[in-house]
Amino acid sequence: MCDENCKHGSEWEGCCSNAHLDPTRRARQILKRLSGRERRYQTWLNHNISKLIVLSALQNNAIIAIENLTGIRERTNQQPRSKVERRRSNSWAFFQLRMFLSYKSLKYGVELVAVNPAYTSQTCAECLHIHPVRGKSYRSGKVFNCGHCGNYCDADDNGSKMISIVGGSVNSLGGSKLFCSLSSQALGLLQSPALQGWG
Repeated sequence: MCDENCKHGSEWEGCCSNAHLDPTRRARQILKRLSGRERRYQTWLNHNISKLIVLSALQNNAIIAIENLTGIRERTNQQPRSKVERRRSNSWAFFQLRMFLSYKSLKYGVELVAVNPAYTSQTCAECLHIHPVRGKSYRSGKVFNCGHCGNYCDADDNGSKMISIVGGSVNSLGGSKLFCSLSSQALGLLQSPALQGWG
């Protein structure tokens, strides 16, 4: 579905960029018509995506955990990206998709949790470990390589698993069980003279 949307987006972008070169009234009419068509297509796609997600969660008796995407355009526009990537992220209706998920989850009785995005892409989904050095990360571009447990995977896949873990722990009966189990050797506690008897 994403490939299909990307194809339509690039077609509309090509038409719009050609129409910008011609400052006539007809060109403005074409731009207006294309923007309406793209908006309707995006609304249709967001409706279908949200319906599939909610019905899947209902069928599997699961909750839906999504990342709180407030301010995503401002955060992503600070990073160097190509013109196509900028257009793709800036033209997508994130808030609309979230609103569709909200009302459809209410309609079907499925719980929806918005997860704070802080540290979801830097935490290992296998061992829940974050890089011990402040400002450093196990994520390098599109790859996540945990130095604690050796987990090597796609960074976006790891981030989505973390959102799922955090979302699932929000309303669990026993409270959150999110913690990273470290041995005393990994923490360097055995080198401390005061703690030599512990371990």
